[in-house]
Amino acid sequence: MWQGTVVNQFKFKLIFVSRRRLRVLHHLAQTLLHFLQFGLGYMLMLIAMTFNVWLFLSVLFGATLGYFLFNYRQLFRVDIPQDPCH
Repeated sequence: MWQGTVVNQFKFKLIFVSRRRLRVLHHLAQTLLHFLQFGLGYMLMLIAMTFNVWLFLSVLFGATLGYFLFNYRQLFRVDIPQDPCH
């Protein structure tokens, strides 16, 4: 009986450590993506600040095309309220 509880505790610790490691890796990936997005935003701002009309229009066109291609799923999202009385 005692050995079974030790094995169960070990499995619990192993699952807890692996979930914790996954959370850390997920947070690290989110941090890296935030860094890339922030850096890209600043680079696009610097391109726009060159006052070159063609570069500025290409930034606008790229942002518009990106929104059109990658944001279309939000058009079909329906938010259903939990309480229809409010």
